[in-house]
Amino acid sequence: MERIIVRNGRVVSGSGVREVDVLVVGETIARVEAALPRGADREIDASGCLVLPGVLDVHTHPVYLDDLAALPVTAVHGGVTTLIHYAYAKPGQGLLDTLRRFRDEGEGSSILDFALHGGVFDPASQSSEIPQGMAEGVSSYKMFMTYAKLGWMTDDYQLMRTLDILGRAGGMAMVHAENGLATDYLEDRASAEGADPIQGFVGTRPAILEAEAVHRAMAMAQVAGCPIYIPHVSAQLALDEIREARDKGFRVYAETCPQYLTLTNDDLLRQKTLLKIGPPLRGAGDRDALWDGLAAGTVDTVASDHAPKAKRPDDDFLAAPYGSPQVETMLPLVYDGGVEQGRLTIERLVRVMCENPAKIFGLYPKKGTLLPGSDADLVIFDPKAKRRISNASQHSNAPYTAYQGREVVGAPILCMQRGRVLLEAGHLSARPGCGRFLATAAGRVDPAALR
Repeated sequence: MERIIVRNGRVVSGSGVREVDVLVVGETIARVEAALPRGADREIDASGCLVLPGVLDVHTHPVYLDDLAALPVTAVHGGVTTLIHYAYAKPGQGLLDTLRRFRDEGEGSSILDFALHGGVFDPASQSSEIPQGMAEGVSSYKMFMTYAKLGWMTDDYQLMRTLDILGRAGGMAMVHAENGLATDYLEDRASAEGADPIQGFVGTRPAILEAEAVHRAMAMAQVAGCPIYIPHVSAQLALDEIREARDKGFRVYAETCPQYLTLTNDDLLRQKTLLKIGPPLRGAGDRDALWDGLAAGTVDTVASDHAPKAKRPDDDFLAAPYGSPQVETMLPLVYDGGVEQGRLTIERLVRVMCENPAKIFGLYPKKGTLLPGSDADLVIFDPKAKRRISNASQHSNAPYTAYQGREVVGAPILCMQRGRVLLEAGHLSARPGCGRFLATAAGRVDPAALR
């Protein structure tokens, strides 16, 4: 087996930074110690750099401009080495068939290890398949409390039923929490009054309706005895609900995304459809509250919600789809906005982007850390590198980025997965299908242990 030593870097965990070497033997970490003896097949000099666990992005959508083959390519350029994709079973599709199709296609095309969440769009006919999906390694399932006009919304009856099925089966729920019918009314009223849809986008999706839906989803999950994960939290009011529930001992986990940490509604007004996302971008106060929540432990994870779709700024805003490309820029943006700006320690960044995602989804310590016996997934990160983000430098199939022209400090310069160097000095060397499907065991960790 090949032996690789990463020398002279500062190895980061959620509990500290150490100036030690990392010995990789085959696919795993063998030793993490100072001044390891020579004798490896290759030595990598990480002088001046941080050595991070590979980032886990647990919120991706490989069904738009970037598919199960393309999404891992843009991801690894951003320091991501493990993905959890949403496998959406649309109405009329079988849930188990969808999970198997995503797994099989990913095993044949992905350069990164990946797991799956089940996306339940028609719970009345699909939720009964959840126990079978869990037996095949998929333990987390998502429903929508919004998007009724798209035919995606789960009503309270089916949400409660699905939560009950998950609670009995030992799975975890994931809920897009916005009050969908109230939102649709507000949007219809604004349209009838001739309001500008971009100017009114946030007003028709106010933070209090996100908070109300978060409260309702957590309450039903508590009744069902089901752990619940709230993705893409965007607002302080929603954070307040999560904090109160956690204080009561509810098993709830919270995620936010780089777009909510780095952009506001003012950016939406400038970029128009390119920043039409759900929940919407909010004000500077909500953005700052999310940083505070990350630092304090109310927010457990950062994930990208990578969903690049074909759209142009001047498209009809109401008809334009939701979503934007985010995975490749995520780590540099969170490092720059968090660590470089003094909002997060580097240890906390590793917790929310590596350790906590791995723990929540039952992949730790194989993923998310650099310990003897862990998979050799690591990122050499230059904390002083300055780069200007542009679409031309990105590897997504999307023809735009939300951060065109933005300068960030910090960049991944080498990415390794299971002992293979996939990306070095901008050169990608990985064959499609070298990624593995990962079975998960979601929602087993106490949220208090993630702080």
